[in-house]
Amino acid sequence: MPEKLFKKTLSKTDIDYRMTIPMDSLSAFQIPEGRYSKEVVAVDIDGHRWSFRCSTRRKDPHPIPVLSSGWIKFVKNRGLKEGDEVIFSVAHNDGAEGPQFGIEARKKLTKLFGQDIWSNPL
Repeated sequence: MPEKLFKKTLSKTDIDYRMTIPMDSLSAFQIPEGRYSKEVVAVDIDGHRWSFRCSTRRKDPHPIPVLSSGWIKFVKNRGLKEGDEVIFSVAHNDGAEGPQFGIEARKKLTKLFGQDIWSNPL
């Protein structure tokens, strides 16, 4: 059963260049020791497989993990803008090659009575 790994409201940098990942979620991506990046695949609600590179800074006490290489393609495909939201989930299946990631996006439509109104998952 997949569990939510993180939910993030997208910033301008997330939309234009790369998406930063919350530091407490980095271990789920299982970047091998001594390496600074790993290709990961996330499946959307339509079953489409999206390939991203998860990487950290090489020589920095604060590694700041990011998704790049493929991320902007996902953003453009979904028509995402600053303020929209992405949810990553992870499932640890017995016998599978590492964790299985899921990704969904939601567009912020409007505010109503002080509450954000979101699209259905994209």
